[in-house]
Amino acid sequence: MATALTTATGAALIGTEARLVQQEFRRVLGSTAQRPVRGAKGLNFRELLYLQVVNWLNQEGLQLSPAQRQEVYFTLSRSHGGSCGQWARRNGQLIRKGAVPVSLDLTEASQTLRRRYRLLRHPEQIVESNPAICSGEPVFLGTRVLLSVIVGQLQAGVGRQELASDFPQLSEAALDFAEIQARLPKPPGRPKKALELRRS
Repeated sequence: MATALTTATGAALIGTEARLVQQEFRRVLGSTAQRPVRGAKGLNFRELLYLQVVNWLNQEGLQLSPAQRQEVYFTLSRSHGGSCGQWARRNGQLIRKGAVPVSLDLTEASQTLRRRYRLLRHPEQIVESNPAICSGEPVFLGTRVLLSVIVGQLQAGVGRQELASDFPQLSEAALDFAEIQARLPKPPGRPKKALELRRS
């Protein structure tokens, strides 16, 4: 995972907004990163894991102060366990000691992020573009389901469960890939023109 991730890509992988990722670096990690802050340009995997953990803790209602967030960051950035302040990392677990103990399974979080990152890096395992299928528009492997249709449905607010029942031929990995694509910002430049069919 040495490849740098942009904030937009990292945000899409963990399911948050790129703006929030950049704010986290400016407000909390600006003075703690082990190198010049790359919040606007890229992330490494441990930073991405830190953002995922903080996101999960927020969803569980555990709001951390900037000092506590820095402790979590330092705990996660150490390669072989260790601790910082109230936080410790042991046997794949992030543990908070004190009056309200917290234990979070980092193995699951790490595996989920790695799997999603692999999907993003190797889209050929999920989608294909074949001129003989749907005029070369990207479709999910082994189907005629357009990637753009599923991404558009997700962006329109259709739930994953509903899509899974409407398109049973799509695997969990295919739906994961579509979710990531739906969260990514639109590429700069003019959009591709829609395919026009004309009779001669």
